[in-house]
Amino acid sequence: MQDQEKDKDKDKQFQIFINAKPRKVVGPTISFERVLQEAGFDLTGQDPNLYDVEWTHGNRGGTLTVGQSVPLENGMRFDAGKSNRS
Repeated sequence: MQDQEKDKDKDKQFQIFINAKPRKVVGPTISFERVLQEAGFDLTGQDPNLYDVEWTHGNRGGTLTVGQSVPLENGMRFDAGKSNRS
């Protein structure tokens, strides 16, 4: 039964916001790289460590780094952009 639940969520669409713009993405998770792609950043030939991704949902939040993913929930907000670190 658990495998059926996981399969059901695999193709589920989620309404999220990336840099305040609404997006519909397929879950169940979203990766650091996918958030940047959805935000319009082309990482080809660039060091992805030069970007920051933060997420919030209700009272919870966190950051994503290269290779990390977070489980999707409707209404999640992501802020993605170039890092101000030098």
